[in-house]
Amino acid sequence: MTVCLNPIEYEEDISIILAYRAGANSQTASTAGLFKLLEYVLFNGPAANPGIPEPAAAIDVLEAEDIRGGLGIDRFEFGISFKKENLVQAFDTLLYLFSQERREFIFAQKDGIELARQSILNLIQNETSDNDLVSSMAINKKLFAKAPYRIDILGSENVLEKADAAQLKNIASSWLVPNNACLSIAGAFDPNQVLSLIEARFGLLQKAKNPWPANLAPFPRPGVTKPIFLVFPDSDISADHMKIEMRYRGPDPKDTTSYFAALMLQQLANEPTSRFQMAVRKSMPKGSEPENIRIDYVPNTDSSWISVLSIVPAGKKPAETVFAFKEAVRGTELYMVKANPSYFSAADYDRACQALLGEIMAIQGDAMSSACHMATLWIWGIPPLIFQESDFIMKTRQKNISQFVDTYIQKNLEVVMVRLNPDLYEVNKKSFSSYGFETVSTKNAFWWR
Repeated sequence: MTVCLNPIEYEEDISIILAYRAGANSQTASTAGLFKLLEYVLFNGPAANPGIPEPAAAIDVLEAEDIRGGLGIDRFEFGISFKKENLVQAFDTLLYLFSQERREFIFAQKDGIELARQSILNLIQNETSDNDLVSSMAINKKLFAKAPYRIDILGSENVLEKADAAQLKNIASSWLVPNNACLSIAGAFDPNQVLSLIEARFGLLQKAKNPWPANLAPFPRPGVTKPIFLVFPDSDISADHMKIEMRYRGPDPKDTTSYFAALMLQQLANEPTSRFQMAVRKSMPKGSEPENIRIDYVPNTDSSWISVLSIVPAGKKPAETVFAFKEAVRGTELYMVKANPSYFSAADYDRACQALLGEIMAIQGDAMSSACHMATLWIWGIPPLIFQESDFIMKTRQKNISQFVDTYIQKNLEVVMVRLNPDLYEVNKKSFSSYGFETVSTKNAFWWR
């Protein structure tokens, strides 16, 4: 078990995150959904809001001030924040929550498994009515077509309906093991005392077989073999506008240079008065100037992506407006970011650096934020960066941004998603089809349907 510590002298509380490298990316097509089901069975609901009477009663004695956790794309974790006087009891509670004895008891409760199953199936039904999620799932179905179930936290209805206690036991015993875990602790504590408590409680846990398959192939870049264009009739969109997203397979955090370049570009470009924002607006045809342009970088262990998003007036020829936006962003401005060393000024870089450094300082100074972040860096396979991120940020400049844009935009291929009002879609349906757009709906957005 890996241990990450950040003693914070002025803090009154302590935060602990117990994290496992066991998220949606651990799934196969035949197990997609079991990890989320396991969360709901172990915690009688979502980990961040444990159910009553158990395990909420065991956690309540800690007088927890914050509870975090649950399943993510690349993690299964649980965290609590509490007064420093409750440190010993907190370790005992964590050991109890994930103990073999407790799991055996819980898995024997058929009613608990059935209740958890219905809860997850309800979440999936809710997901199909959330158009933001439908859109994202449809994009990732294309971008990560090799194994889209490794991006799907809730999983497949078919898998969940057939799940049983034996499968949950196998998942838990294989993945929730000490050599696949990290204890991340921040706040008001003595490191020597904490290490002694950890050794006394977790040191005797037996090392298990590494659950990760040796032949797990990475997601490729580009994620697609040619640009893909999707159109989604979305009743949430106003009658005369479109939401456009261009999503690319992005750098995973282990590529630290590209990771920090992505963070820096996001900071530089998303300033409302940045050169990038102003130039993209100016490049668009009159009457179709985009609003709320932003670059979003979403890092995960092995399935990161980067997107350019905006709301754009649809105009009389919305399909052509989409191509104009793509050309303005990728063909013109991001190419200029790559080619022009002075595209962003030294003052721009200084402001972006200060903003990113401020974010890191705020994280490191807050117990729960720090514990979560240390666990995240461990999950990503880069724990040495825990107290070195500021150095990387200060070193990230134009050369790194240029290389990043060249590799992850100019030499990459995108999935373009257009969301527009259903009435506007019907009027322009033939036009979108003639340009090669595939129509998205809840019937085809999910990999398992």
